[in-house]
Amino acid sequence: MPSTRLNISLPTHIVDDIKALYGPRGLSQFLEEAAQEKLAAVKREAYKGLIEGYRSTADETVEVLKKLEAAVTEERDV
Repeated sequence: MPSTRLNISLPTHIVDDIKALYGPRGLSQFLEEAAQEKLAAVKREAYKGLIEGYRSTADETVEVLKKLEAAVTEERDV
């Protein structure tokens, strides 16, 4: 998978803690995993709102589709 090199600034104490847990060469791995987790959480929250919106209008949508189906059926029967 292609990667992009970044130049970022983080508080020193955070970098020191990450290096203590992952080793001096594990910083990129940790940041990649953290970014993936955060991105997944943000997407879940965004999709949750969309799903709730769709569910809140589902009954209305079904009624509109039933009326449309009835109108199309009447046209064909004529």
